Amino acid sequence: MKTPVGLLLVAVALLMLSGCAGATPGGHPGPQDIFEKSRNSDRAPSAFHDDVQRASCGEITLSPAEEIPSDVVECMDSAVAKRNVELTVASPTTEGDPIITYYRTSADTSGIEMFSNGEYDKLGSRDWWHAMCTKTMALLVLEGCQD
Repeated sequence: MKTPVGLLLVAVALLMLSGCAGATPGGHPGPQDIFEKSRNSDRAPSAFHDDVQRASCGEITLSPAEEIPSDVVECMDSAVAKRNVELTVASPTTEGDPIITYYRTSADTSGIEMFSNGEYDKLGSRDWWHAMCTKTMALLVLEGCQD
């Protein structure tokens, strides 16, 4: 049985108010620690766990149909081929399960490197996905990574 997204959001809010923000009723990490748990996953590709220092363009959680804000897209695009920067985005699947995606730029590479963590997607493959996209962040948001 699927839980409507609105009820799930209410449940998460109640857990946060009660001081139990560590996990949602479905066993997912709570909003306070989902990025940390994902970042420390031992299932991530080895390339994800490099020692490169990166500035941050933020850690954002999107609601269904919400897009990455334009100021965040600009932060990433201004760093392409110039600086090591990372943006972390949690976005829900249709069922409300979080997919965590890390967008990275590098001073040595044109384009955006992506790592997506599907471990919390109960109906998906529960795998990580890695790609190098030779696009700007603005194009990546519009067209996806087809490289």
